[in-house]
Amino acid sequence: MAYQGNITRYYLYTALTSCLLWLPVWVVFLTQRGLSLGQIGTLELVAILLLAICEVPTGIVADTWGRTVSMAIGAAMHGLALLGLLTAVLSPVFLLAYALWGISFSFVSGAGEAFAYDSLKADGMTDAYPRVASRYALIRQAAAGASGLVGGLVAAIDLRLCFVLTAGACLAGAGVILTGREPPRDEATVTDATGYRATLVQAVHLAVRRPRVRYIILIGAVVHLFTILLTMTAFQPYATEVDLPIWTFGSLVLGIQLCSMGGSAVSVRLATRLGRDRLLVLALGGIAGFQVLLWLGASRPAIILFAAAAAVGALVQPVLSTMLNDAIPSRQRATIISLQSLVAMVGLGVVQFGLFAIGERTGMALALGCAGLVMAALVVPLLTLLNRAPADAQGSNVAVD
Repeated sequence: MAYQGNITRYYLYTALTSCLLWLPVWVVFLTQRGLSLGQIGTLELVAILLLAICEVPTGIVADTWGRTVSMAIGAAMHGLALLGLLTAVLSPVFLLAYALWGISFSFVSGAGEAFAYDSLKADGMTDAYPRVASRYALIRQAAAGASGLVGGLVAAIDLRLCFVLTAGACLAGAGVILTGREPPRDEATVTDATGYRATLVQAVHLAVRRPRVRYIILIGAVVHLFTILLTMTAFQPYATEVDLPIWTFGSLVLGIQLCSMGGSAVSVRLATRLGRDRLLVLALGGIAGFQVLLWLGASRPAIILFAAAAAVGALVQPVLSTMLNDAIPSRQRATIISLQSLVAMVGLGVVQFGLFAIGERTGMALALGCAGLVMAALVVPLLTLLNRAPADAQGSNVAVD
């Protein structure tokens, strides 16, 4: 069990980097500093597109130079970017910080899952990955929920403290993960430009040529996209629209994260009982349906549907993660997972921009209803194609030409 300590460090790193005290108040923080919702929407679109552009290159960084290096870079960049957001609004430093805020997530996306999976694989314990993925989700959600509640209280003192304290936690997380032991991959990877390009080409080749991998990537991207949309973007303007006071936003974030924890906790058992295919259909249909109900039944009580959608998204994510990891080789693991995040981020940029545009003109409730219909139109054909796709040999044992 030479790499068992990596899992403990992975959990601690996750807890520190998920302490997002800014989460329940970031829109309020920016609007109080003079930005309009339209300006925030534009900044978000640019930041998300930059994140999407960086997803695959940063995934290759993890596959070429190491998962621990990539994760440390992401955490440190996140912390420094948050401090940069405290400078004058729309100044060069502020704009650079906003861009780095988004890009920082791309260094962690894919690298974290690959770090955990390959550490288990090195110890001959890949069967434990679903449990590790579920516990990772629980820790992330618990940290985000607790810090969200604390963030609401800290914001009452000074909104800037939410960003300063989060920055400190992220920098501490970077230090923790650098003490980990880099897990081995299927074969040595050359750390020059040729190895960098080859990793990208092989990963894209695998994702395109294997139908099952392709559809898992797309379905995972859709779930990731709409879960982020609901839990990090839409709930603040929707809650404002139904006249919830701002001081309750921290409690709302905590409730969302607690429901996410519940979904992650029962994920493995439900997947075993219902089967992966049936669980996917029910979960994706549920997330789309909740968005439509938020439109049709717009009210304060309807806020609970954000928590329900978070729970269902958390329920299905470990299942999709396991399906993808089982189908891809170790050498391209972080890059392929980053391809999924790339698709999700591009989609999020488009859908979120449309959400703000519709919400500004007709209200956030109708905007969410439209988003739910878009999601339904995406997942129905994808689930059908996944069900018809032939099973691949296990990815960890398959070489890519």
